[in-house]
Amino acid sequence: MDRVLAFQKGLSTWAQWADRNINSTRTTIFFQSLSPTHYNPIEWKNSMSRNCYGETEPMSGFNYTSNNLAEGRMIQVIRGVLNSMRTPAYFSDITRLSELRKDAHPSIYSGDLTPQQRANPDHSSDCSHWCLPGLPDTWNQLFYATLFF
Repeated sequence: MDRVLAFQKGLSTWAQWADRNINSTRTTIFFQSLSPTHYNPIEWKNSMSRNCYGETEPMSGFNYTSNNLAEGRMIQVIRGVLNSMRTPAYFSDITRLSELRKDAHPSIYSGDLTPQQRANPDHSSDCSHWCLPGLPDTWNQLFYATLFF
């Protein structure tokens, strides 16, 4: 099954459940968007690397947009499903902000890798999780601001 279609079906099922079961006078729904990956260095015009390994600086500029079409389609699904809900949901779109931080992944420093895996970062780098300080802290600060301001 196409993963975007599967995501749309799952999110729509959740939205229907929320509309039936959430009392919006007592409960607020917060929905955080997708955390992007950085497996493709072509996205940031680096022909020397093969993924996020060794990246030490964020993207420069404000006009960077990932070439990952599935991520873009999934954001459209989120917006469409949340807009169709009767129960309001606050949408925290952290995807674009996070796309700029190709340097914020743990890379090969994510834990129990063998020496062979560490020696071959092209195939063992973790470019999908965000375990380094900074970016997840920013998500939390945005959430805190949404809660109280």
